[in-house]
Amino acid sequence: MLKSWVTFYSLFFLLISSGNNWADSTAIQHLNDNLKQIDAASADFSQHLIDVHGVRGREFRGHMQVARPGFFRWDTQEPYAQTIVADGKKVWVYDPDLNQVLIQDLDKQVGNTPALLLSSDSNTLAKAFDIVEEPAAAGQSAFLLHPRSGQALFEAMRIKFAHGFIEEMQLKDAMGQKTRIQFSQVKYHQAVDKKVFHFSIPPGADVVQQSTTTP
Repeated sequence: MLKSWVTFYSLFFLLISSGNNWADSTAIQHLNDNLKQIDAASADFSQHLIDVHGVRGREFRGHMQVARPGFFRWDTQEPYAQTIVADGKKVWVYDPDLNQVLIQDLDKQVGNTPALLLSSDSNTLAKAFDIVEEPAAAGQSAFLLHPRSGQALFEAMRIKFAHGFIEEMQLKDAMGQKTRIQFSQVKYHQAVDKKVFHFSIPPGADVVQQSTTTP
């Protein structure tokens, strides 16, 4: 398995506690109403992993850009670089240190890649997740998502919004590993150049092609 694959997914798991909540199409609509505000957005992010022994791993920082539906870019900048790009059809995961690229179909990865839901529409969300809306303080909203795919790489995810802006994502995997992803400098309704969602495979890169769609 590619180092880039392991690194990216291992950074997305954080403990989700259960609570009083409700589940129906209204939850999907409310989540989509929040995500619709991310029509064209950018934000900085920080994330860290907590292992099963409660030991906190190193912090990763970077920048993301989103244009709904289907366009997404996630650039990890510290402590080392990694890039994930979605162009509406495919997803590229690039590890520049190893010069490795993993290519997969976007529709198959929404349930595996939490951050991709930020660029998803309500139909895609409803197919990929069971969604419940949780009680939240005034001006805030929280949603708990469980992947429907038995092959998903996380068990549960909570996404939080504060005053209409995305605030954080929390995830948990089957091994008990945990991750918290926090967003800052969030800007909505940005003029995003679609060129940032185009990925050109670097010369000499090791390519793992798992996409069934034609370029």
